[in-house]
This record gives sequence, C-alpha cells and structure tokens, in this order.
Amino acid sequence: MIRSFPVLMLILFAGLAGAQTVSIAEAREDLDGDGIPDHLGEILTIEGVATCEGTLFSTTGLSFYVQDETAGINVYAYSSASPGAIEAGDEWRITGEIKQYNGLTEISPDSPSDFVYIDHPGVPQPLQLALNQGVSESIEGQLLALGNSSLSQWVTVANDPESAGGGYNFNVWNGQNSVAIRVNESTGISVSNIGAGTRLFMLGIGGQYDSEPPYDSGYQLLPRYQTDLEIYQPSIYDGFHLTVLTDNPFAPVLGETVNIEYGGPAGMRFTLTVFDRSGRAVTHLAESRPAGDVVQWNGKDDYSKILPLGPYLVLLEGMDTDGKRYTTTETIVVAAPLN
Repeated sequence: MIRSFPVLMLILFAGLAGAQTVSIAEAREDLDGDGIPDHLGEILTIEGVATCEGTLFSTTGLSFYVQDETAGINVYAYSSASPGAIEAGDEWRITGEIKQYNGLTEISPDSPSDFVYIDHPGVPQPLQLALNQGVSESIEGQLLALGNSSLSQWVTVANDPESAGGGYNFNVWNGQNSVAIRVNESTGISVSNIGAGTRLFMLGIGGQYDSEPPYDSGYQLLPRYQTDLEIYQPSIYDGFHLTVLTDNPFAPVLGETVNIEYGGPAGMRFTLTVFDRSGRAVTHLAESRPAGDVVQWNGKDDYSKILPLGPYLVLLEGMDTDGKRYTTTETIVVAAPLN
C-alpha cells in the first residue's frame, strides 16, 4: 500500500495532463436538453481566442471569455491560477473543469500550468444579431453585435439603467424583441449618458444569469468597454408624425420588409399597432416606447405568421407629459410578388 500511493498519484496527474481536447461547442454541449452541460464536472482542454482581458469581469480572479469557430465559453478561476496577463486577442489552450454558474457554462482552470499561450491572432469579428433576435443558449459566450450601423438599424434603450449587485441593468428594444443588458462595474463603463430612448449600436458578450432549472432564461449582453456602447443620434423630426420610408406595397413572401418612422416632441411615449380590415390588432410594433424611432415590419403577426394579402392600418398613438393623446394612421399593403 505504501508503494502504491505514489503510483496512484502519478496516474491521477497523468489523467489531468492528458485531458481530452475538444471544441468549445463540444465542451458546452447539452444533448439531453436539461439545461446542464453534459460534461459537467469533467476535466477538458479547449483552445480559443480571448475576446476581453482576463480580469475584465472579476475583481478577485479571472473571468473572461474565449471562443473558437464553434462557440464561446466563460473562463473562471481564482487569481492563484492566473498565468499572468491575458489580453483580448490572445489565443490560449486551457484545461479545466466544466462548471455551471446560474446557467452560465464555464471552464475552470486550477493552476497556471493549465494555461498554454498559443498566439495573438486578434479579437474575432462579432456575430451580428438580426433584427428581432436576442441572446440565446446557442450563442452564449460569443462576441455579439446588437444593432447594425451599416443598415441604420439601431437599438433603443427601453428603461433607465438601474444599479444592481456591482453593476447596472437595462433593456433595449431590438425591433420587437427586448434584450437585457448587464454592465459590470469591473469594466469601468459609465452609463451616465444612457437613458430611456437612447439609441445605440452595441457590442458585447452573450451571458446568462438564471438561478433556477431548466436554466433557459436570463440571457444578457455584456458590454466590455465604453466603446461597445455607441450612441446614435439620427435625425428624426420632432413633430408628431408617422411615415412609411420604404416601398409600399411590399411582398413579405419574398423576404421584403417595410421601414416605418414615428416621432414627436421630447417626453412623449409612443405605441404603434397594425390592424387588419376588420379592426383586429394583428401585431404590435411598439408599446409605450420613449422617443421616436424607425421600426421594420416583416408583414407577420404577433405569432410570426405572414398575414394575408391586403391593406393594413398602422396606428400611431402618442401620449405627452400632460397626458394628452395624439393619433395618426398610415395604410400599408401586403402584396403578392409580381410575375
């Protein structure tokens, strides 16, 4: 027994040193769909490029994100495991235990030897989220772009940032989808110029904070730097108005969309609703939103079904700070493609 102890320890250490190398998607996989990584508690090795500095999301140790061509993942470790400075754009081989914290999948190295520096290829290009798309499990851990400046599709802040647990929380509207934003104090980002109605083009990492199984909610966008919050100030007329900016009629079956601008005086809140010929509300494009905006409608109802051909009434309602209500309408025609 005395002689077998060192042999057993050598076997254990050899097992750690020879941890299986997998893609990040394989390390994160949840094939049974229970919201828990299939490799939870296992020691695996991954290779990925850091999308931020090693200590950006922690004041006590390491918390950062890496990604490869398949997926992204959080790297979390105590300061004693740090290999030294980890810069955005560094590529690392990392060995650690697969863990989960409030729905967020992590790999947790135990010592500096669990890190092997490979190269510095630079930060990957962000994954562009589409209009009406939010953060989800499949893109958790990846660098994301929210709002598309090349298409003049900004996101609009829905509520003033609120202080919460070492950071700030607020939501933005990406089309008709609300996306949660988490600004960690450790990043040094100021939200003093952000408020309800602010228009932004954003970058950030897909995160999650969900304390209860099946861990399928609580997805967030985590900005890294002040420059990840680019304030946009488009020229929207401040008189009460509703304007169709693109071709009308349009053919949703061809993937066509229509852009609708609305606006009014500062402090007014807006609701934009589409009605069919019977007077039934079929889709809600904006509800009590601050500040004017441009929304894109794809010809679908609130259940993502393409509506029948014909005219639809778009009603804009505005409520000013004195409680006075304003309304105006436009007609948009859902059409079939021309032969």
